[in-house]
Amino acid sequence: MQRLIVPKIFFEAPWPDSGNRVDLLAVDRAGTGEIHVVEVKFGAAEAAEALERVKAMPAHYKYIAVMGNGRYRLNEKTLYAIDGFGRVGLIRIIEDNAGNLNAELVVAPERFRADPVVFKSIDRFTSKHRADIEIRP
Repeated sequence: MQRLIVPKIFFEAPWPDSGNRVDLLAVDRAGTGEIHVVEVKFGAAEAAEALERVKAMPAHYKYIAVMGNGRYRLNEKTLYAIDGFGRVGLIRIIEDNAGNLNAELVVAPERFRADPVVFKSIDRFTSKHRADIEIRP
Protein backbone atom coordinates (compact mmCIF):
# COMPACT_ATOMS: atom_id res chain seq x y z
CA MET A 1 0.00 0.00 0.00
CA GLN A 2 2.89 2.41 0.61
CA ARG A 3 3.78 2.38 -3.09
CA LEU A 4 0.23 2.97 -4.29
CA ILE A 5 -1.27 6.44 -4.53
CA VAL A 6 -4.98 5.77 -5.22
CA PRO A 7 -5.31 1.99 -5.51
CA LYS A 8 -8.07 -0.36 -6.53
CA ILE A 9 -7.51 -3.81 -5.01
CA PHE A 10 -9.00 -7.02 -6.43
CA PHE A 11 -8.80 -10.42 -4.71
CA GLU A 12 -8.67 -13.63 -6.78
CA ALA A 13 -8.82 -11.52 -9.91
CA PRO A 14 -9.22 -13.05 -13.37
CA TRP A 15 -6.01 -11.56 -14.73
CA PRO A 16 -4.79 -11.28 -17.44
CA ASP A 17 -7.87 -13.07 -18.76
CA SER A 18 -10.80 -15.13 -17.49
CA GLY A 19 -8.75 -18.34 -17.83
CA ASN A 20 -6.25 -17.23 -15.17
CA ARG A 21 -6.43 -16.01 -11.58
CA VAL A 22 -4.08 -13.94 -9.49
CA ASP A 23 -4.41 -13.83 -5.70
CA LEU A 24 -4.22 -10.04 -5.54
CA LEU A 25 -4.29 -7.41 -8.26
CA ALA A 26 -3.74 -3.75 -7.43
CA VAL A 27 -4.22 -0.99 -9.98
CA ASP A 28 -2.90 2.41 -8.99
CA ARG A 29 -4.32 5.89 -9.65
CA ALA A 30 -7.95 4.81 -9.40
CA GLY A 31 -7.53 2.13 -12.02
CA THR A 32 -5.47 3.95 -14.65
CA GLY A 33 -1.93 3.48 -13.37
CA GLU A 34 0.65 0.82 -12.75
CA ILE A 35 -0.39 -2.75 -12.16
CA HIS A 36 0.82 -4.81 -9.19
CA VAL A 37 0.20 -8.57 -8.91
CA VAL A 38 0.75 -10.76 -5.86
CA GLU A 39 0.66 -14.53 -5.63
CA VAL A 40 0.39 -15.95 -2.10
CA LYS A 41 2.11 -19.28 -1.50
CA PHE A 42 2.68 -21.61 1.46
CA GLY A 43 6.37 -22.34 1.79
CA ALA A 44 9.45 -21.88 -0.34
CA ALA A 45 8.72 -24.83 -2.62
CA GLU A 46 5.35 -23.41 -3.74
CA ALA A 47 6.91 -19.98 -4.14
CA ALA A 48 9.69 -21.33 -6.34
CA GLU A 49 7.16 -23.23 -8.48
CA ALA A 50 5.09 -20.06 -9.01
CA LEU A 51 8.01 -17.78 -9.88
CA GLU A 52 8.05 -18.22 -13.67
CA ARG A 53 4.26 -17.82 -13.87
CA VAL A 54 4.46 -14.59 -11.88
CA LYS A 55 7.30 -13.25 -14.03
CA ALA A 56 5.22 -13.92 -17.17
CA MET A 57 2.18 -11.96 -15.93
CA PRO A 58 1.53 -8.60 -17.58
CA ALA A 59 2.20 -6.17 -14.73
CA HIS A 60 4.62 -3.44 -13.77
CA TYR A 61 5.29 -4.81 -10.27
CA LYS A 62 5.18 -8.47 -9.32
CA TYR A 63 5.41 -10.12 -5.91
CA ILE A 64 5.36 -13.52 -4.31
CA ALA A 65 4.10 -13.57 -0.72
CA VAL A 66 5.12 -16.58 1.37
CA MET A 67 2.99 -17.59 4.36
CA GLY A 68 4.74 -19.08 7.34
CA ASN A 69 7.20 -18.28 10.07
CA GLY A 70 10.23 -19.72 8.25
CA ARG A 71 12.90 -17.45 6.79
CA TYR A 72 12.29 -18.13 3.10
CA ARG A 73 14.64 -16.72 0.53
CA LEU A 74 14.46 -17.48 -3.17
CA ASN A 75 17.62 -17.38 -5.24
CA GLU A 76 18.06 -13.65 -5.93
CA LYS A 77 19.07 -14.18 -9.57
CA THR A 78 15.85 -16.07 -10.35
CA LEU A 79 13.75 -13.07 -9.30
CA TYR A 80 14.94 -10.95 -12.27
CA ALA A 81 13.35 -10.76 -15.70
CA ILE A 82 15.33 -12.42 -18.49
CA ASP A 83 16.12 -9.03 -20.03
CA GLY A 84 17.18 -7.66 -16.63
CA PHE A 85 14.38 -5.08 -16.44
CA GLY A 86 12.30 -6.00 -13.43
CA ARG A 87 12.60 -8.02 -10.26
CA VAL A 88 9.90 -9.95 -8.43
CA GLY A 89 9.41 -8.72 -4.88
CA LEU A 90 9.30 -11.17 -2.00
CA ILE A 91 6.91 -10.66 0.92
CA ARG A 92 6.94 -12.79 4.05
CA ILE A 93 3.63 -13.11 5.88
CA ILE A 94 3.97 -14.08 9.53
CA GLU A 95 1.29 -14.78 12.12
CA ASP A 96 2.11 -13.39 15.56
CA ASN A 97 1.11 -14.90 18.93
CA ALA A 98 -2.16 -12.95 18.91
CA GLY A 99 -3.15 -14.40 15.53
CA ASN A 100 -2.51 -11.20 13.58
CA LEU A 101 -0.92 -11.42 10.14
CA ASN A 102 2.05 -9.17 9.46
CA ALA A 103 3.72 -8.64 6.10
CA GLU A 104 7.41 -7.93 5.71
CA LEU A 105 8.93 -6.88 2.40
CA VAL A 106 12.05 -9.07 2.19
CA VAL A 107 13.06 -8.21 -1.39
CA ALA A 108 11.80 -4.97 -2.94
CA PRO A 109 10.36 -5.33 -6.45
CA GLU A 110 11.79 -3.50 -9.42
CA ARG A 111 9.54 -2.26 -12.21
CA PHE A 112 9.06 -4.65 -15.14
CA ARG A 113 8.60 -3.53 -18.70
CA ALA A 114 4.98 -3.76 -19.76
CA ASP A 115 3.57 -3.46 -23.24
CA PRO A 116 1.34 -0.36 -23.58
CA VAL A 117 -1.54 -2.69 -24.48
CA VAL A 118 -1.62 -3.63 -20.78
CA PHE A 119 -3.31 -0.29 -20.08
CA LYS A 120 -6.11 -1.17 -22.51
CA SER A 121 -6.46 -4.54 -20.78
CA ILE A 122 -6.68 -2.98 -17.34
CA ASP A 123 -9.22 -0.42 -18.58
CA ARG A 124 -11.42 -3.30 -19.80
CA PHE A 125 -10.87 -5.18 -16.56
CA THR A 126 -11.76 -2.29 -14.26
CA SER A 127 -14.87 -1.47 -16.31
CA LYS A 128 -16.16 -5.03 -15.83
CA HIS A 129 -15.03 -5.82 -12.26
CA ARG A 130 -15.77 -4.04 -9.02
CA ALA A 131 -12.77 -3.55 -6.72
CA ASP A 132 -12.79 -5.38 -3.37
CA ILE A 133 -11.01 -2.40 -1.79
CA GLU A 134 -11.03 1.06 -3.32
CA ILE A 135 -9.40 4.23 -2.07
CA ARG A 136 -11.06 7.35 -3.37
CA PRO A 137 -8.98 10.47 -4.06
